[in-house]
Amino acid sequence: MISVEDITVCFEKKRVLDHFSACFPEKGITALSGPSGCGKTTLLRVLAGLQETEGGKVNVPDRPVLLFQEDRLLPWRTAAQHISDVLPRARRGEAGRWLELVELEEAAGQRPAALSGGMRRRLALARTLACGGAVFLLDEPFTGVDAPCAGRILARIRGLGVPVLLSSHEAEVVALCDRMIPLDGPPLRILQG
Repeated sequence: MISVEDITVCFEKKRVLDHFSACFPEKGITALSGPSGCGKTTLLRVLAGLQETEGGKVNVPDRPVLLFQEDRLLPWRTAAQHISDVLPRARRGEAGRWLELVELEEAAGQRPAALSGGMRRRLALARTLACGGAVFLLDEPFTGVDAPCAGRILARIRGLGVPVLLSSHEAEVVALCDRMIPLDGPPLRILQG
């Protein structure tokens, strides 16, 4: 089960999560949709174990993997090296598979400076997926990526059989997901449809 129960997160006097509770599907791709600054990133960081809460309970499968909102790419590493760097030695030959999943196989030998913003975002996504995990937490994974490309990549991610929670305020991306949870805030709250 993927859930949070009665969690609160404050940054100084700002309550981003205020006794927030929710359950999330354990299959498919779920979009967390809401305006910028409503608390989606904070919720993903809580689920990933990177953000402490003021009480409450977080229930997430072992090994959640988070794609940060920033690409966090190393300028001196090629696209293929970014992938092989996160793979165990026995799996380093799989880098091409992950680049192909995000349609970057032709950029394997290029460094981030030679890639467009959307290509850098897809590289960061490929690196995250290559890590494996029991749930993928993807923070704005398709910034700068056109909707048709995002749709093809989401279909391949769906084929991995791992539950995905992704944050987005882009309607085109949200429409490609299996389900959408509408959010607003702060403090973060689920809108009733």
